[in-house]
Amino acid sequence: MAAAEKPPTNKIPVPFPSMKWARMYMDFLNDSKQYEEAAKGWEGSMLFIIQPDGGATPFDIGVWLDLWHGKCRGFKFWMKGQEQPKSDFVYSGVEKNWLAMIDGKIDPIQGLMAGKFALKSGKMQMVMRHTLAAKLLVEHLQRFDLDIVAADTKDTNAKIISFHDKTKAKVIVADKEKGTFTVLV
Repeated sequence: MAAAEKPPTNKIPVPFPSMKWARMYMDFLNDSKQYEEAAKGWEGSMLFIIQPDGGATPFDIGVWLDLWHGKCRGFKFWMKGQEQPKSDFVYSGVEKNWLAMIDGKIDPIQGLMAGKFALKSGKMQMVMRHTLAAKLLVEHLQRFDLDIVAADTKDTNAKIISFHDKTKAKVIVADKEKGTFTVLV
């Protein structure tokens, strides 16, 4: 098995989640010959769910990627209360585990086996046949200096919740009553 690509040492600062991050991440995946080779047999969309654990978000949020034969064909953002995008695979875990994985402290497959993450839907055999592709997905995440956006309240009953980056710029507005999750940046 080929060694994984080494992410560049100069990390790109970007709010997460954000449209800017998603577009750049999609470009990184689509420009990676190694990811394309490792994921050439992968067919299926994937919803990555970040569950609250007292950190930056008071409710489940997700990033959906349309992954097909080593390419990312699109992305969507999701929040609990909205209809989930149709997903062939759903990979979920609490926020602190996601941050540890992005920092390289948890391997995506080992984290799944250790119960730090859960495969809520999808075939485990498919995931296990594409472990290098999973690691490359994470390595491309590590190319960013992620500014994790934080909710302006921990009140899970709030009707409207804004998420801000470290400069206090509004990045996301979640309207739980209307079921909308608007990514502004």
